[in-house]
Parts: sequence; C-alpha cells; structure tokens
Amino acid sequence: MNCEDFQMLLADSLGGELSDAQRPAFEAHVAECSQCRREYESMRETVSSLLSLPEPQPVRVRRVGGRLILGESTRGAMTSFSYGLLRYAAGLVIAFTAGYALRAALTPRNAVPRVGVVQVAEAGSKRDTLQSAIAGAHLRNPAGSDLAKCLSAMYDTRR
Repeated sequence: MNCEDFQMLLADSLGGELSDAQRPAFEAHVAECSQCRREYESMRETVSSLLSLPEPQPVRVRRVGGRLILGESTRGAMTSFSYGLLRYAAGLVIAFTAGYALRAALTPRNAVPRVGVVQVAEAGSKRDTLQSAIAGAHLRNPAGSDLAKCLSAMYDTRR
C-alpha cells in the first residue's frame, strides 16, 4: 500500500468501515510510514475527542416580538466554558471536513468513463450535476466511505 491508498482508506478506518481484506495492508502501512502514522494518530485523537464531548443540553427558546430569545437550559444554565467547548468542537469538525475536501481535491483522479451513470434528473440542472458527481466519486473509489464520496462530489460540483 502506498500513501495515496492510505489517504483513500483513512476515513473508512476512522469510521470502523475497513474490510477484513483492507485492514492488514492499512495497518502495515501505518506501522512503516511515519508521515501517515502521524496523520492517522492526529485524526484518531480528534475523532475520540469529539466523541468524548458531553451531550448538548436542551435550551428553552421563546419569541419576544420579532426576536428569538434563548433562555436558560432546562437542566441548568450553560456556562461560558461550555459555549467555548462547543465552538471548539464545531471548529474541529469544520477543519476535519475541510481537510478531507482538500485531500479529495489534491488526489489525482483516474479517468473513469461516465457511460454507466444513469441520469435521473433533468439534464443541465443542479441536481443532475450533483448526481453525476456522486456517481463519479463512487466509480473512482467504490470501497470508500459515504462521507469521503460526498465530500469529493461536493468539491467536484464547485469546479
């Protein structure tokens, strides 16, 4: 396995979606490549940090005139620390998603004929473009996770 193959399987590994056939090659590459090992460890720590965050507390919302007012939560007031923690977690999620979108943009694409794609939407519509992009992402990497395919397709439609 090379570093490019590792990148394609990283999201699957973090999501626990690697197949039994892919897992030994992926783990062997992580063991031998220091750059990929650092990236894997960093992403694994990020995901575990996000998973260990406390569940958000419900907040009472009331309307005053034309404005919505957030009241105290039903389980007690959220502290400024909690709001900071939520902002930090949201920033991590955005950075994680942007990193995968950037990786998808920088990954060389193999020439995949799109003749096998079934067109459902009206030709030329935005929906048609998105469906084509998702089908193309699947054809380029059928073993990839749905998240990786969607990010790749979103990047393709922005070009």
